[in-house]
Amino acid sequence: MNALRQQEQELVAGKEQIVDILNRIEEEKIKIRETIELFKTKDGELREFLSQHERETEENQVDKQIEPKTALFKQYLNLYAEESALDDAIYYLAEALRNDVINIQVFLRNVRSLARKKFMVRALMNKVREQTNKCEVK
Repeated sequence: MNALRQQEQELVAGKEQIVDILNRIEEEKIKIRETIELFKTKDGELREFLSQHERETEENQVDKQIEPKTALFKQYLNLYAEESALDDAIYYLAEALRNDVINIQVFLRNVRSLARKKFMVRALMNKVREQTNKCEVK
């Protein structure tokens, strides 16, 4: 009889533990559902924000913001970029000469060619600058 009572007490205690575990599971389910709903609303807000932001980005591209307004300014910007590229090329030729990658004849031939191009670019830049000054004065 004692064994039956002890077994009954164990079963009742086990039942209480199972009921407690089931209650915690239900509470967790409720929390998970609330979290899922929160994520769904945040996901919707985020998607709406991203779609709106993409539209704004398409309308206000950075390249369009810094693009020169007139052909003269665009030409000047391109000439400036070309001059900078020529400066870089001359620098790297000097580095190659210093590191004995090229000999002096190759260096001089290429530097003369690049310097000639740079001279022409600078002359054209000066003409463009004069033209832009004339346009601004009017």
